[in-house]
Amino acid sequence: MRSGGGARASTYLRYLQELAFAHSAALGYPLSWYETHRLFWLMRRVHLVVHSGARYGEDLLCTTQVLGMRRVLARRRNTVRRADGAPVAEAVADWIFTHDGAALARVPDDFAGAFPSLEEALVPSSLAERPAPTQAAWESVHIRASDADAMGHANHTVYIDLLDDAVTRAGGAEAVAGHPRAYNLQYHAPAAAGAVLRDVAWHEAGVWWYRLETTEGRLIVHGRLLRGRDVSG
Repeated sequence: MRSGGGARASTYLRYLQELAFAHSAALGYPLSWYETHRLFWLMRRVHLVVHSGARYGEDLLCTTQVLGMRRVLARRRNTVRRADGAPVAEAVADWIFTHDGAALARVPDDFAGAFPSLEEALVPSSLAERPAPTQAAWESVHIRASDADAMGHANHTVYIDLLDDAVTRAGGAEAVAGHPRAYNLQYHAPAAAGAVLRDVAWHEAGVWWYRLETTEGRLIVHGRLLRGRDVSG
């Protein structure tokens, strides 16, 4: 929770993740199936719009829908609403299928029987990058053991917290707390527990931009945050 009692943006990504697992399990592919076959979904890109802040103890209705697939990629749409139907958050996420969270793996053909919408073709999309200004202030980031998922990588929800923290440090606390606000993140490489990275946020042309890199400059995540829905994708 954020100060003031509202849920952090990462909370909605955790709902998205848990709902995707529950949906898969209900259709015959529980976590144990993935563990046995050493096949795992990793998030590649997410577009999250936070319409309003959910409060601690509030009952919410969450939905998930598979929109389509392309070779190693699948896309889901998720919504979070209040009991009266008022929107709290919505997200579209692209997931890549991997062997042991490393090498890409083709989505098995029999998945289409459980998830008919996987037969719908989709076009992969990328988020435009922005180089950080030379005067931008980079900050050291340590990936904690508690940040790691089952594969020993930082869970994808961790990065949106890092973005929020970096934007706040750079003077964007109002943007992080405002509604509606839109996040757009693209994931390039995993970060292992114990990794020492660096990140930076800066404001340019009405948008907060973010980069997370290794200390050698290898890009891990880049993204942006702005007020509104960010319909540009």
